[in-house]
Amino acid sequence: MKNLSKLFVVFALVFLGVNTTRAQRSLKDDEANKAAEVKDLISGGRYTFEATKVISQKGNSSSLASGYDLDVSKDTLIANLPVSARTATMNSGGKKIEFTCTNFGYNVSAGKNGHQEVTILPKGKNSGGMKEVRELKLDISSLGYTTLTVTGSGSPISYYGYIKGHSAEFPSVSAQQ
Repeated sequence: MKNLSKLFVVFALVFLGVNTTRAQRSLKDDEANKAAEVKDLISGGRYTFEATKVISQKGNSSSLASGYDLDVSKDTLIANLPVSARTATMNSGGKKIEFTCTNFGYNVSAGKNGHQEVTILPKGKNSGGMKEVRELKLDISSLGYTTLTVTGSGSPISYYGYIKGHSAEFPSVSAQQ
């Protein structure tokens, strides 16, 4: 009976070791797939940055409700970002960075630790609050976690979040007629 219980313990340890190895391999595969997806989104120039936190000038961060984003496509930027966490919690009247931009420069470069840096420079006249924005810089990790820094006429403002597939919704042509 003692031999049977020892054999059971050895079998259980081997089984757990195999499952742990398989789980770690699966996690690495998932991370590699996510990294490839993020790389494809950035090189395709069509994705959405979803803001989850706004960072104050003093370095304090506050969580945001969903719905604050920067939509990037090859020919259009659409921004809906709060200027502060307080603005995000107000029902109306708060100042936001809201604009649509169709004339901008877009540059992707390699950053540190496998990150990619995207620099967007608006040009000319655009609609909404775009005249106050000079540069948008996204620092994107290989897994899609992102810091967006918006530089304009005032102090820079930063956001934490992530990128995901393009999600802008445009009215259909028949709805505009």
